[in-house]
Amino acid sequence: MKDTWQRDVPVFNVPIWTRPFKVLCGLAGLGLILVAYREVVGLGPASGMNDAYAWGIWKTFNTMVLTGLGSGAFAIGIAAWLFRRNQLHVVMRTAVLTSFLAYVFGLAMLGVDVGRPWNFYWILAPWRWNLHSPLLEVAVCMTIYATIPLFLENIPPALEYVYEQWPNLRPGVEKAEKYFVKGLPWIVSLAYVLPAMHQSSLGALMLLGGTRVSPLWQTPFLPLLYVWAAAFLGFAFVSATLLFCGVMWSRPLDVDILSEMSRINAWIIGTWLVFRIVDLSIRGQIVAAFRPNVDAGLFWAEMALLAVAFWMLRDSVIRRSPRTMFYGALLATVGGMLYRFDPTTTAFQPKANALYFPSVIEILISVGFMSLGIAIFIFLAKVLAILPAPNRMWREMVARQVESSRIKPPAIRTHVGGYVAGN
Repeated sequence: MKDTWQRDVPVFNVPIWTRPFKVLCGLAGLGLILVAYREVVGLGPASGMNDAYAWGIWKTFNTMVLTGLGSGAFAIGIAAWLFRRNQLHVVMRTAVLTSFLAYVFGLAMLGVDVGRPWNFYWILAPWRWNLHSPLLEVAVCMTIYATIPLFLENIPPALEYVYEQWPNLRPGVEKAEKYFVKGLPWIVSLAYVLPAMHQSSLGALMLLGGTRVSPLWQTPFLPLLYVWAAAFLGFAFVSATLLFCGVMWSRPLDVDILSEMSRINAWIIGTWLVFRIVDLSIRGQIVAAFRPNVDAGLFWAEMALLAVAFWMLRDSVIRRSPRTMFYGALLATVGGMLYRFDPTTTAFQPKANALYFPSVIEILISVGFMSLGIAIFIFLAKVLAILPAPNRMWREMVARQVESSRIKPPAIRTHVGGYVAGN
């Protein structure tokens, strides 16, 4: 019997303080300790960066890759709001939370990477900004996007929690919700304009690399390809998250909506692959893909992962197989991450014989921040109504609340935050 996602419900039947959660907290704690060490000793002793590679994985991975993973709210939101795929509204809370965490920790890693973080207060003096820096637009757009649209889109679950747990605060919550609904069109507009700007700017940034970026990636269409890749990365990451959470926490799966997400993502990936091959052929660089070198190997690894992901996602829609959907989304995520990472790091050669490999401290700090983001997602998914669920699970939650506290059942169920409420 098919379950239909109609409401968002916390994972109320699973404890928070589990063994995996403790491991994530431990890794996060280790990462924060190493951040303190890096601030004391500086970038040189703590990282593998050098004069040729002044950018390490704290920028190339945490900015280029994490912002791609955090594009779910952008990509799914456009499909739901602009292209009228209304059934996708039920996964928007998962999308906006994963996007918010990815951007917040990507920005936090940029703070770790800053050579002189004690000068950070200069951000409050716009007249001192370097208006000629290509990173200025990226930094401003990412910061505004994370702190305004994404932050505000994550407020409704918190409002609902307050509404349900503290009855005496309900009038204030209802008033806040009315103001939120009035401002929602502006929030949604910013949520689509800002990521489109900085995602394309990240691609344009690599245009400045010129011949230092391998011709397999260096193209005038890099801004378009980066936005395009962000779209399928966002869909893939949210799909994989929903499927993984469903298996780990025994949550029902709505195969109809997952199939729609897989169908859309297969179309995005397929057209992206064709466009990239055509672009290489027109520029006369397709021969570079057949040279016996590392760049060619990386190129075919990306293309193979995404081609298999395309086939698996198409097949999963036909056979309605959640397992195939998960593996297809996982391969699309890995392939997209490689595409965002390779031209900035592995396929980037600033000068002859220059080498860069991240230090153990760099890797552990990145792992620590990602672990902290995952831990926060797990905590919020178990406390707030983030993950979609059928009506019956919502009724079970209300029955528990009424039985334990003898309060009036929650009544606040709106379209706020981009999800469809049940009756």
